[in-house]
Amino acid sequence: MMVFLQGMLFSCKNNIPVDNNKYILWRNDFKGNQKVLDYELEQIIPFSQKENSKPLELPITPRVWWYNFGSNAFNATKNEGKLAVATQKLTTLKSAAVVSPRNIQKLEKKIERYQENLQERNGWFWRNIGEKQVLISASNVAETADKMKKFLFDIGYREAEVSYKFDTTSKNRKVKVSYLIKENSPYIIDTVRYIVNDPVLDSLIKATEDGQLVEKGSLFDLRQVSAEKLRIEQMLKNNGYYNFNNKFISHGASNYEGDEKLFFERKHGNLQIEIQNPDVNTYHQQYRVEEVIFKAFDPNSNKSFYKPDTVFYNGVKFIRLDRNVPLNIISPRIISSPGAIYRIQDIVETQRQIALYNQFAFASSQIKPLSPGQLSLEYFAPLLEKYTFGISPGINNIYNDGSTFFGFGVPISLTARNLLKKLEIFEGSLRTSYEGQPSPINTSNQPIRGSLELGFNLNLTLPTLWPFQNHLNQLNLKNPRTILGIGYNYSEPFWGKRLNFKLNTNHSIQLSKFAQIYFSVLDAHLINTIYFNNESGREFYNSLLALQSQGNNLKITFDPQFVSSLNSNFVYNNQNLSKPFSSSKFFRFFAESGGTVLNFLDNKNQIGIVEKVFPLKQAENSVDSVRAYFRFVKINADYRRNININSKSSYAYRFNLGIANPYGSNRSMPYDKNFFIGGSNSVRAWAPRTLGTGSSKPDTTAAGNTIPQPGDILLESSLEYRVKVLHFAGDIQFAAFLDAGNVWKWYQTNTPTKYNSANFDFKRFYKEIAVGTGFGVRWDLSYFLFRFDWGIKVLDPSRELGSRFVLDDFSLKRKQQYGLNWNFGIGYPF
Repeated sequence: MMVFLQGMLFSCKNNIPVDNNKYILWRNDFKGNQKVLDYELEQIIPFSQKENSKPLELPITPRVWWYNFGSNAFNATKNEGKLAVATQKLTTLKSAAVVSPRNIQKLEKKIERYQENLQERNGWFWRNIGEKQVLISASNVAETADKMKKFLFDIGYREAEVSYKFDTTSKNRKVKVSYLIKENSPYIIDTVRYIVNDPVLDSLIKATEDGQLVEKGSLFDLRQVSAEKLRIEQMLKNNGYYNFNNKFISHGASNYEGDEKLFFERKHGNLQIEIQNPDVNTYHQQYRVEEVIFKAFDPNSNKSFYKPDTVFYNGVKFIRLDRNVPLNIISPRIISSPGAIYRIQDIVETQRQIALYNQFAFASSQIKPLSPGQLSLEYFAPLLEKYTFGISPGINNIYNDGSTFFGFGVPISLTARNLLKKLEIFEGSLRTSYEGQPSPINTSNQPIRGSLELGFNLNLTLPTLWPFQNHLNQLNLKNPRTILGIGYNYSEPFWGKRLNFKLNTNHSIQLSKFAQIYFSVLDAHLINTIYFNNESGREFYNSLLALQSQGNNLKITFDPQFVSSLNSNFVYNNQNLSKPFSSSKFFRFFAESGGTVLNFLDNKNQIGIVEKVFPLKQAENSVDSVRAYFRFVKINADYRRNININSKSSYAYRFNLGIANPYGSNRSMPYDKNFFIGGSNSVRAWAPRTLGTGSSKPDTTAAGNTIPQPGDILLESSLEYRVKVLHFAGDIQFAAFLDAGNVWKWYQTNTPTKYNSANFDFKRFYKEIAVGTGFGVRWDLSYFLFRFDWGIKVLDPSRELGSRFVLDDFSLKRKQQYGLNWNFGIGYPF
């Protein structure tokens, strides 16, 4: 059966006859161009003359085979019958007493698909997974060569020559088209001269000379000239010239002698940009904003019940149906003001600022000329729904160590806007679930147990830096934001009960288009744990004690604890998600101080008020424990770079460094504050959180499964090559990668298996770097990306020196220590 399918889909017999005047395009190539990039010339070639896709540049075109198979198998008579039946059914539906718009829409879509099938003589499925064979003729190529010559002329190579030749690659009319480029000497700009008869415009042009986009020594490039004309237009629109546009700007080339023949001989000359007046004796009109109007309308309000409220505030005329809209908060973000010079950038920025509130459906503007030189500027921003309710129950599946568990959850959310008249957002969520929970340490023959969970969270988001909003007015246009959060979570795993109460604050400021800073002055978690005094609880508790005696402090993670910290996070990110192969940079620096308040107390191991208000009460049948407190400092710097190679490929690299010092008496970090390495966004040859620490052997369960390996020091780096190979409902990409890194402990671990191996030491750390390599496939659907990566271990630091190179031990057999490690993720790994 498999052989039959392969023959059906990949057989060379799935061909379509080729017209005698046409050739099958196999490849486009460029030769002779020295300065002009191939990528620029590729943009000139029409889509109908671009070569068919070849996976990994191999000499095969599977999408063409699939398309041709669909064409050969297409049954027009059968399709016409389906179209007739669907058309008749649509007529019946439209004439029915009760009309269903939804059913009619679905049937119309089906009819449209049948019509497209008949037009293309191919089925919908094969058209989408395949692509037509690209056929060209000599006349097509000649026309494209002429377009290339014109392009070269426009960018300064006015004497360029473009020819072409066909190279036959086989007997079945496949050809490679080679475009032969001879650039010849370019035409160079000696000086740029602006001719402006309006003295005000002339002074503005001279004042902004530093920003001009064409200059002496550059080519006569029409692209740059057009960009300069656009710059001038935008500059004037930002200086009051509301009616000014590109049609008043002309350009030309000449020389001082005014001799055209001499200009062509020298291939040097002057670029003249002239700004013309509207009429011979009339200068361009400069405009001021006479009035600014802001309309805030709730789309669900009934105008018959609400009388519009008109208020003048800071010179702006506000018209609102909902009197709860706070003018004092909106006003600082309306940049346009009465009496000011008209500036288009003020309008654009005001609309952006209004949208950042997340209170309005959209923000638009309308400009109306009044008397000469005066404008009326109106902003319109309808309010979003005041209340939004959501519920999305779901079923999930957990798989671990050969066992599977189906669970369910019911999350409920409620969002309320502007209840306090501060343009704030209340977000409340409630979640109940019964889900599978893999045991972190296998204490029985059940790797997954059911766990009951109940959680509640309430967040208040304010569009200011509360409580400093009255003292930091200069930050009003930096998208200031404050989030105050409170939460409670109760869970009941097999080993006991766990209650988590959290209280946090978060402030953020957008420093620039790509840079943002976050800081939190309070991030506190109070966790109470009750270990059951039954067989499961005692077995789990004793296993934690056994690990602790071996140097793994996992027990601290489960014990009752109080964790408090203050932190700050700076992020710079100019990545463009719509252009995954474009060059970009990402940098994040995170700093945190935990348990800081303990440093100012006599008792460094607990906070008295916490113990009094939230005393630790163990049930009568539970194992006793004490509440843990933590003191630590932590920093983390993460740098990522993506470098474009061409339109279909790029390479990316990452350096990630983290250091944490747990200086409290327990010398431990809260579990989620530790550094971990391994997994789909880390060193992919190792399973999540299983690499480390240092060169010590990882801690394992009785069944041999590695448990999470927390560390205090992190070194991590990755290098990855990405290339687009196919398109099927989205871009399919291939990746090859190399990952390296490890985590270490800050302090010495006084156990035989970890002594002088788990801690960081400058004398040996470079010998303990784990290295993995591998490959991956990504399916980019624009709105999200599915990622499948397979990692292979190259250097394993847990082995003895001299035997850490393990690539020779690679095996494709299942469940091998040095086999393929499969990773699944959403989005790029970095």
